[in-house]
Amino acid sequence: MQLTSLPSDLIENILSKVPDTPLARFRTTSKKWNVMLSSESFSLCITLINSRVHLVRINLHEPSVKVATHPFYLKDPLYNSSQVDIRHVFNCDGLLLCSTKDDRLVVWDPYSGETKWIKPRDRYKYTDYFALGFDNKFSCKQYKILRVDRQFIGKKNIYEVYDFTSDCWRVLGTATDWFLAADHRGISVKGNTYWVALQIVGLHVEFILSFDFSKETFQSLPLPDPSPRLILALSVVKEEQLCLLGFHVPNVLMGADESLLGLQVWVTTSTGSWNKSLAVIGIDAYKDMLSIGISFLADEQNKVVMYLNTGNNLHILRENKHILEEHLGGGSTSISSPAVLMNYPPSLARIRQGTFLRRRKRKAESM
Repeated sequence: MQLTSLPSDLIENILSKVPDTPLARFRTTSKKWNVMLSSESFSLCITLINSRVHLVRINLHEPSVKVATHPFYLKDPLYNSSQVDIRHVFNCDGLLLCSTKDDRLVVWDPYSGETKWIKPRDRYKYTDYFALGFDNKFSCKQYKILRVDRQFIGKKNIYEVYDFTSDCWRVLGTATDWFLAADHRGISVKGNTYWVALQIVGLHVEFILSFDFSKETFQSLPLPDPSPRLILALSVVKEEQLCLLGFHVPNVLMGADESLLGLQVWVTTSTGSWNKSLAVIGIDAYKDMLSIGISFLADEQNKVVMYLNTGNNLHILRENKHILEEHLGGGSTSISSPAVLMNYPPSLARIRQGTFLRRRKRKAESM
């Protein structure tokens, strides 16, 4: 009997015993395994602990959390025996865009070890925002980097785009009247990036901002209706849907039920509207959720919300019950460095000087 013909629950039990790094390679062995390992019920995630990227395996059936003993090794090209201290991590297609504590920028595939260090047009700053995405107009993905030279409130941000094809930066002539909060991470969905932004003028209202790497333009997205009182974080579901975690306060004066105070998870549809996916009621039991800089994942099918705070404490909730709390290790991060918890499918792209190449699909993927 082939392993792929076994029942799914038995395969999950077998895969849960496989060491972390080989486990990720199972994604390219079988479509069935890839779907299973990509599901939130058996998640391979990455997190940032003490400036190092670690693989985290989350099994919702037991439930259990396992952090890889050794981090992925990002070698510093300036010092052969040293690892790089990472400040921020951005994930797109399994490729990690990392900004370092000494203000350098690198695109990195942790599994292959391939890297490309990106030189600045002038210099990088610790206040910069970076995002990795790709142009969808071509049959082969054309990857780009967006740099947001973040200014103080009252001044316009400066925007630059790095094109891997030309291997150079370009300044975008874009004027905006919004501000990106330091305690929210950007999220990549289908090659475009989404942030929580704040209007500079007027009432300083929060909204969802996106950057289209094909058109190289910004646009705003409407919030769910009714909109949450507070947007806690953004995430992605199944690598193709934007997901929002918000704090909902019912309008008691309008007859709303006060017991509905709590968290709500919203997911975008194919038409760009929002569907409420999950609700976590009784927020008093989970006040830790309201801390700034959290990162989260949601599993609609199993009605589970997983979130990581800046103290590196992972919480798993299922249907309003707190089923697991686990400290992943390391110390607390600063407000300007939000927690990192993201699903991590290994990349099918190869990094080469100046561009990316698609890897050949293996015959085993048709299994």
